[in-house]
Order: sequence, then structure tokens, then C-alpha cells
Amino acid sequence: MLRSNILVWTGILVSVATMLFSSWLSVLPLVLLALALSIMASERRGINYRLLAFLLGLVSFLVAVFVFATIPPLYLSWIAFFGFLLVLSARNSKILVVFIILLFVILPLLVAFREYLTVSTYNIVRVGSPEELKTLFNNPGSVVLVGHAMADAVAHTQLSPNERIAEWEEVVINGTPYWIFAVTPLNTIAQNYVSKLILVDVQTGETKAIPVHMSVGSGLWLTNSIELRSFLLSSQPIGNTYPFIHGGKPYFAACVNRLANLGLSEYPGEVYVYDQDGNLRRSPQFSGDMSMPENYDWEYLDWYVGKWLYYLSSLSPVSHSFFSRGFLWIPASQYSQDLLNMTLLLPGRSGDTVRVYFGVSPNNPNSIVSIIIANNTGVYYYDVKTLGIYSPYYVQSLVQAKLPAISGGHLYSKYAQLVYSNGYLWVIPIYAQTNVVSLWGLALVNATSPSEMSIYQYSPSYGSYKDFLAMALSLGTGQISHPTCKVVAGNVTRLLQFVYKGDTYLVLEVNGRLLYATPDIGIQEFTRLLTVKTGDQVRLCVSDDRIVQVFKP
Repeated sequence: MLRSNILVWTGILVSVATMLFSSWLSVLPLVLLALALSIMASERRGINYRLLAFLLGLVSFLVAVFVFATIPPLYLSWIAFFGFLLVLSARNSKILVVFIILLFVILPLLVAFREYLTVSTYNIVRVGSPEELKTLFNNPGSVVLVGHAMADAVAHTQLSPNERIAEWEEVVINGTPYWIFAVTPLNTIAQNYVSKLILVDVQTGETKAIPVHMSVGSGLWLTNSIELRSFLLSSQPIGNTYPFIHGGKPYFAACVNRLANLGLSEYPGEVYVYDQDGNLRRSPQFSGDMSMPENYDWEYLDWYVGKWLYYLSSLSPVSHSFFSRGFLWIPASQYSQDLLNMTLLLPGRSGDTVRVYFGVSPNNPNSIVSIIIANNTGVYYYDVKTLGIYSPYYVQSLVQAKLPAISGGHLYSKYAQLVYSNGYLWVIPIYAQTNVVSLWGLALVNATSPSEMSIYQYSPSYGSYKDFLAMALSLGTGQISHPTCKVVAGNVTRLLQFVYKGDTYLVLEVNGRLLYATPDIGIQEFTRLLTVKTGDQVRLCVSDDRIVQVFKP
């Protein structure tokens, strides 16, 4: 009895000690628990070696599960800790019942307290001025026209029969946003390496397939797996992993976070960067390291920013409350928000990838309350209640309601993106889902007055997708009564001009089609049309045979 008691209390102390930091020493209290149980099972005869071997086998199995599931070993200390408490309480049936009841009460409370403890003890968010956002969003080059479904279809055309896509991400490389796909052989036991990186430009759809031979990456076997290797090296939680190219060389990155407060808090740690040969370099998260597009873990930020907004109780200074939504006589915080399940990616001024989050009021999810920006230097909060920006989901629903039916498929709007161009606009790509996914058009919606909306249908006559975007932005949201607009280019074969009900009409025949314009398109636009002669080449934006924009002359 004495030996087992000593082992139990020693195990409790060791469990608590190993909770102070996450390492593989957390296996030790589990071994002590197995030893204590085997001694208690045969107190008079000494150690029951068969039982000990069985228990150690269970410990080994549990550790293996933690390793391959990349669960931080610190939580093994918690399992051992509760195991020792169970051993102590098992000597008295009443105490055992109380312990089991408390266990089912305490564990959910610890999970809930973990969220609050993390955001209240480690604040990585700084408050900025909304005026800074104009510069950030004044960049049409960040608008995604080639969505992930389109990019994935294009990337699959670059695969050989024995290859598969193991990882994908949207990153900024040399100031240009790309979808990047990491490709591995189907049989990674025989060919355990990343064989190819595929880049797809988010605006033009231009594709580059880069042959590589990377010994560490996603989807690989055993320790060549970037998740498993980084976990074994750090014994910490592993977040997002992604490939990227810097200086013409391929790399694979794994975001590693760190546990604190006995494992009840999780903070940003380091980014493990592996080169093509598997050589490792570590970089602290948010250190401003511009040799990688994302010097932070967006998977962690998705969770952290949501909890930071939920528990927010004040902005000056920043503080949080466990009862931010109110409890009994405690009033709800006016600052508490919900995180919108949507993020934007923008090219940063320094070449990094900027992630944009949106906070909405719990009582009015159709209006944006805050914008949160994450880049390689930190996370920044902007209060935008006074701007009156509508939620992208609400705006997308308005656009979806105006889309026409198409044969052989359907249209859908996705990837709403905020752009500043003489005011805030939501730019919403519209895709046609038929046998393949293709870009059908664009919707431009005034972000503060969604009734001002224009929908433009893409045509090859526009040129590239990027040219189409430029045309749509130049037109803006003004063509409300004629929501769709197509480009017509060709030579003028006939000109007519007449007055009808006091309005001057100018009629041009282009490609056998009669197109008309009136001065209400703008005096400058109409004057340019008056200079056109038979035989001149023109490029016009037309809606229902009505000229709404003049590109050429």
C-alpha cells in the first residue's frame, strides 16, 4: 500500500510538472500510472509483470495515437493526472461517484475557459484607424476572378495519371496572388516526395507547373510528412501547412504554435520552413519575415479572432469579459461580435499575404461592424460601424436573386471582395456550373447602398479576365436599369442620327447589328461617338442594343 501511495502522489506531482511545458516528458506520468496500477493489483506479491506489460502496451498505443494524430503530448499529462485522481477516489465508492460527476462538469468548463484565457492573457490585436483601409483595398489586382474550383480543374490538367494534389493554398508570390498546389505521386511509400508545384494566377488563370523533388511536404509518408516531422521536433500544436516559392526556390512551411497555462492557452509560436532538401529554418510568427508569404498561422487566427471578438468588452483599453453576452444581472457588452465565416486575401505592400476578417453584430449579421487585418507583422482591428458596409453574404444573396437561368447548369456568386474605388464596392465573381466551372460575369455592388448594383457578363471580346475587371470597375454600379453589359468590337458600316421625343439618337451599325446611344450616357461619351465615321473601328459596351460605355475611339 505504501509503495502504491508513493507512486500515486509522485505521479500527480510529475503530471503537474510536465503540464508546465509541452514535451515528450509527458509520457513519464503515464508510465508511472501503469506501474502504480500493476503494484496495486498485487500489493502483497509484488509487481504483476503481466498486467504491467499490458498497461505499458496501452500507454504505447495511446502515445502512438497522439503522435499520428499530432495531438500535443502535454495532454497526456492531463490524462495521467485524472488517472491518478481516479485511483485515489476508487478506494471509496462515494468519493468515486463525486469524482466522476465533477469530471463531467469540470472538463467542459476547462474547454470554455481555455478560449477566454487565451484571448485575455495574450492579446495580439492592435487597434488602427479606418482611414488606413482605403490604401489596402485600393488594389483591383487582388480581386479573385479564377475561383478555387476553376483553379483546381486547371491544376488537374497538369497531373500525370500517377499524381495527386496533396495541398493547396492561396498565397502572394512577388506581389501577385496565386493558387498554389503541391503534387505528390499516388504511391508515397515508393516515391516519398513532392513532385510538382502548380501555380494558377487568380485573375488571368495563367498556369505554371514547376517540377520539384521536395523531401518534406504534405501528404507524404511517415517523417517526410511536414505535419508529423514538425510535430516530433516541436511537440507543439501544428497549424496550417503550405508550399511557396521565394527567390525562385520551392519551400514548404508548417506553422507551429505553443501551449501555455498548463495547456489551457495556445499562442503563436514559430514557422518551420523546409527547403527542397529538407533543411529546416525557424522563424517566429509575426516577426515581419518577408521571405515567406504568410509568417503566421491562419488556421489559428480563424479561431483566435473569432474568440477575441466574442469576448471583447472594451477597445480603449482593449479588454475582454467572460460574460460578454451577458449573464443574470451582468449586461451584454456592446463590443462583442461574431466572426463572419469568410476571409479575403490581399497582396500586402511588402509582398506578404494579407488576410481580412469581418466582425458582425450578433443582432444584425447583415452589417459589418469591424474589419480585422492580419499580415506578417501582426493583427490589426478597425472599427467600421460608421462606414455602413453591408455583409458580403447579404450582398451575394441580392446578386444571386438577380441571376438569370442558363441551360445545362446554374449560375452562382462567390468570393465577394471589398475594393475601394471612390467609395467601397463589393466585387462579386459569378460562375457558371455546367460540365465545368467557368467565369460567367461580375457583379459590382455599392457596399454601403446595395441597391446600386450592376451585373456584367463576360465575353471573349473583352480580352482577358483582367481587362474585363478593369472595364467593370470603370463602369461602376451606375447601370442599374441595364444590369448586364457585353463588349461589341468591330468596324462601323453605317451611321444614323435622328431626334425622337426631344432626344437625339445616334445609331451605329457594327457587325451587322444596330446599336444606339443617347446623351444620357454622358456628354463626353456621346461626343466621342459623334466623331465616329463609317469604316472606323469601335469598341463599345452594350446592354440590350444600347451603348452604355465607349472604349474606342
